[in-house]
Amino acid sequence: MIRANYESDAGKRKFTPHEQLGTIPHVPFEEYSEKLKHCFLMKRKNGILEARLHTNGDSMQWGAPAHQGLHYFFDWAGRDPDNEVIILGGTGKDFIRSMGQSKAGKGPEAKEFSSAESEAWKMYEYQYYDGTNDIEGQIFDVEVPTIGVWNGAAFHTDLVLFSDITLCTEDAWTTEMHFRVNMVPGDGIQIAWRELMGRKRYAYAELTGEIITARKALQLGMVNEICKDTEACYTRAWEIAELIMRTGSRVTRRITTQQLRKAWKEDIADELRNSFATEMYVTATEHSPHDNFYWDWAHEEAELAKAAEKKGKVIRPRVGGGQEEDEIK
Repeated sequence: MIRANYESDAGKRKFTPHEQLGTIPHVPFEEYSEKLKHCFLMKRKNGILEARLHTNGDSMQWGAPAHQGLHYFFDWAGRDPDNEVIILGGTGKDFIRSMGQSKAGKGPEAKEFSSAESEAWKMYEYQYYDGTNDIEGQIFDVEVPTIGVWNGAAFHTDLVLFSDITLCTEDAWTTEMHFRVNMVPGDGIQIAWRELMGRKRYAYAELTGEIITARKALQLGMVNEICKDTEACYTRAWEIAELIMRTGSRVTRRITTQQLRKAWKEDIADELRNSFATEMYVTATEHSPHDNFYWDWAHEEAELAKAAEKKGKVIRPRVGGGQEEDEIK
């Protein structure tokens, strides 16, 4: 428990002016929050930075803007010495709304990737480069404690699971989509899921498309707490951030964070770039439908899974899906 006389050390950083040292000043919050406003809604108070991913002020549409914006955010926000704790999460009902066109024809048209010369640069620049730097930036470039907020439906949950602390809403759920849409899981999601839930459980989840609910995620050790809804998650995240700010000194806080991430750093350095290249190779040489149809089906299955969970039953992955079964304990 933190005693009442413990105070936050926000704003107490002592520094020598860049002009005196002859060094390059960091990009200020006012500048990068403006440049990234198309995919992040940001606010900062007492050294705590909140960044909500969004598309037009609502749940995020996964695509090039967010894919690129993430590593710019981790670079600029991570280098900003005025940031002491970072809260990263989603906006609206769901963390991610969709990845392409739905059954109703809503959303951007899905596009195939190919190994054709005209597409090769695009695959490198907006897939491999952005994707690898997204993960490496979050783990290597950000040297302050991070809190992830996972609200509602989500794929690419690695973005919140790689946070030092992860909160989720009661209605949160996910499924690992790569294998389901004929892709190799190599962009970092496999590292997050495998290391948090365990190898055997991850292999099952990847190959079957198992729905992971909030309760299941807590049980597996993927998240730390479940909150009622999105705003309750952010309120709790700010409370934890303030708790962190009132414990230890600025340097101790940052060095402790690096120790906490040591295992992540080793896994990412050892695996990410090679596995991501493998994903890109298969994506270019095999048919991989980047549309929203599987995501639409997952939404239906998730609702059944959450309803069954309330009855003490389960929905196991099966051909056809949707069958309530007794859970064998």
